[in-house]
Amino acid sequence: MAWRPGHFASGAVPAHPRPSALVEQAAWDFTLGTGLLREGRFAEAEGALRASLGLRPRDPDALNNLGTALWQQGRVNEAEACYRQAVALRPDDFAIQNNLGNALWRQGRLDEAAPHYECAIAINPTSPEAWMNLGVIQADLGQDDRAVASIERALSLHPHWPEALDNLGSAHARSGRWSTALEYHEQALALAANLPEARRNRALVYLKHGDFTRGWPEYEWRLACRTHQGFSSPLPRWDGRARTGTVILLHAEQGLGDTLQFIRYAEMVKERVDRVIVFCPTPLARLVARCPGVDGVCDRQDQTPAFDVHASLLSLPAILGTTLETIPCRMPYLSVDESTAEFWRARIRALAPAHRGRTFRIGVAWQGNPLNRIDRQRSFPLAALEPLARIPGVRLVSLQKGEGLGQIGPLCDRVPVDQIVPPGNDDRDLLDTAAVIGGLDLVVAPDSAVAHLAGGLGAPVWLALPRHPEWRWLAGRDDSPWYPTMKLFRQSAAGDWAGVFEAMASILKTRLTS
Repeated sequence: MAWRPGHFASGAVPAHPRPSALVEQAAWDFTLGTGLLREGRFAEAEGALRASLGLRPRDPDALNNLGTALWQQGRVNEAEACYRQAVALRPDDFAIQNNLGNALWRQGRLDEAAPHYECAIAINPTSPEAWMNLGVIQADLGQDDRAVASIERALSLHPHWPEALDNLGSAHARSGRWSTALEYHEQALALAANLPEARRNRALVYLKHGDFTRGWPEYEWRLACRTHQGFSSPLPRWDGRARTGTVILLHAEQGLGDTLQFIRYAEMVKERVDRVIVFCPTPLARLVARCPGVDGVCDRQDQTPAFDVHASLLSLPAILGTTLETIPCRMPYLSVDESTAEFWRARIRALAPAHRGRTFRIGVAWQGNPLNRIDRQRSFPLAALEPLARIPGVRLVSLQKGEGLGQIGPLCDRVPVDQIVPPGNDDRDLLDTAAVIGGLDLVVAPDSAVAHLAGGLGAPVWLALPRHPEWRWLAGRDDSPWYPTMKLFRQSAAGDWAGVFEAMASILKTRLTS
């Protein structure tokens, strides 16, 4: 959503009374690099700017321009390092502060990015893009009203700006003001009919309200968005037609949860082609290989087998014309082999015996990928599970990996959690986690891969959702047409996880006592 970094220093050469040959060469390389940057020849610009810095390493303009050349090549971490060096040399430079904020935003480091946008605004309070960037950050941080105010300030400085109108619509959508959001997306498209981000964001409003007929085709515009990162190939995209003798490559596009949600379509695709190969992240490979319709799996793009056509998994609903009534939901479409299942059943049996009566084991996860920009809204603290942990006979079993495990130790008395795998020695993939879920009575999770995994396995799963969750959970429902065994628990107010888990505990107590 943020305005892309395009600020670079002028190609003008600083005046020197008696320039040496090295100074002249550095200035020439800088001017050449800046010109190449303007022309969009980013790799060539990088070479020239590095040459300039080799002779004049403390030049903030060259560092800033090199950062932008690296950003445009997708090397955001390297761009950040350049911007940091530049801002240390010239902290009162608007462009450098703004670019550093963009690099941090792109990496999901919102708390670090916001002060740089604020600094850029302090330097140049009439910059509409700095105000818009700040508004985008505030929306990501859940500061909805502040976000709206900042983006409205950007529009007051730059009226009729399609990107700002689109971002204002998204900020309203974060607060659940869907009709207002749609109005702003429409205003943006009236000014720029093919603005990909506005088309995609309008699609999200349609999908959120179950209007799949308009939503799925419009959602294809995401493929043209600046920040889209997915599989690319010169071979044709599949159009949905049956093709004899055809090999199709289906590729993952976004997070692990998205892949788990849409891999269900492989079986429908298989009915129209001869072979279905899936390109997906390594943690999913063994699990996806067992899905109906899948003939093969690869987890490295440079090792994909020969194929004739390809399609993103998230494009299959549009290609196959999915409506709310025709969502493929044959359950389960994810499964575990018997040897893996038995291995993890034995691990579960080896847990210490229950202290009170029958053991009701709940698999819990609480932390999604922290680099996801909506993670602050969707993940909850482990402490929020205390109402479930207090119920007699209930035991919590960790399904968490990586981020979030550090919360277990300090809460061991209030929220005891069984860990099947010792911390620091967890090499489970999603097939292993699926096998653990098979030995449990219930799964409780945020909007993360674990929830999609449990849903695809047909396991009972209670999903804890923020006040205004993603489009896929639709509006105003406590069930999901994607997962028949899933129950949704939504916050009644933004940030109110206590109400969500008290509601869960009340229902669970009734069920266990009955």
